[in-house]
Amino acid sequence: MTSSTTSKSAPVLDARQERDLKQAVQTLWVRFPGSLEDRYRDYAERRAAKLIQRSLYILISLFLIVSVPVSLLSDEHNRDLWMAYGVYPIAISLALLFVAVKVKALERWVTTLIGLALMTSLAGTLLGALHLADTFLGQVAAFETIYVLIIGFSILRLPPTRTLFWCLGSLVVALAAALLQRWDVDPVSLMLFYGFPLVVCALNGYMLDASARGSYANNLLLGRESARLRQWRDNADREALRQRTLNEFMAHIAGNPRVEVLMEQALTFMLDRTHAIAGAAYRLDGDRFRQEAARGLNQQALERDDVPVEGLLGGALERGPGVTVRHNVPAGYLDLETAHGAVRPGELLFLPIWQGDQALGVIELAALEPFDDHTRTLLESLGSPLAYALMAAVGREDYIRRHRQEAG
Repeated sequence: MTSSTTSKSAPVLDARQERDLKQAVQTLWVRFPGSLEDRYRDYAERRAAKLIQRSLYILISLFLIVSVPVSLLSDEHNRDLWMAYGVYPIAISLALLFVAVKVKALERWVTTLIGLALMTSLAGTLLGALHLADTFLGQVAAFETIYVLIIGFSILRLPPTRTLFWCLGSLVVALAAALLQRWDVDPVSLMLFYGFPLVVCALNGYMLDASARGSYANNLLLGRESARLRQWRDNADREALRQRTLNEFMAHIAGNPRVEVLMEQALTFMLDRTHAIAGAAYRLDGDRFRQEAARGLNQQALERDDVPVEGLLGGALERGPGVTVRHNVPAGYLDLETAHGAVRPGELLFLPIWQGDQALGVIELAALEPFDDHTRTLLESLGSPLAYALMAAVGREDYIRRHRQEAG
């Protein structure tokens, strides 16, 4: 049997399962595709265990209401036989149910114990109805059989095929015992108090299960739609945040600043909007990187203000536009100064600055924790406006330099 410790979370549907499930919902008997059928069976077994836990004391009360008055008020000579078949097996079954739902160590076998309890009760009442046929207490046992069938299919709510298996098993046990004892078995009476009620209760059980399957399937589909709506909302929120951040960044770097001021403004903005705690901005000048801005760097990193296009910076630039990260940071490279001394960054992020097919520079950020996908996408969206601004700033400075040279 399936363990009751099976995950209680609703399964996540993929596109194929969602399509198949929508088709299955249109049928009378909802058959779940693939592993969803196993998940539903697990759910049905957990539901049966919960229903027993909630209705156990009601079942005990019903048992006492029926059995105690008959035991006390009946003066039939075969009362002891009736109690042996129609009272004690049910009492044992209720005790078995009580132990199954109360003892944590038996959680894995709770549905098996429920089935055994059902089979024990039915076998006892069947034997009582067969052995005490044509007597008042035999009629009581027959009615008890019908009550147990109703409880088995309508209250216990195990999968109906499983319940039908236990019911037929009880019939086999009762008939085998009756044949061994050479009792007379009236097929018509057996059909009236067991055969027809079994068919009716089984049909009712299958109808209830079909309804439960439909509800379970619709809940899965609603969960899928809810997840899709949440994803759309999250995407819209992220896009709105990205656009708002982009507008704020463009306003932050507006005003035709000089290159070093522009790079300082861009670096400051990125550090303020992420969990990075240090960084540097480099402008590409021929075959050299010129450090135009720095924040939170140790002395060794500050001294790298004029470096060749190689190493980590050069590799990030060669990979073209787009954010890249590095997890295994070399010792001594961009160590972070903290109250406890120098700490190696947990991750480096490189944002190459490209205008078309022209490389302009690189911004590197250091953080103790990895940069998530949202942060990477956000920083990557800032690369294009920064490239335009940097291109314009470099052009202005080149123009001013040439103008001064011509004037001089």
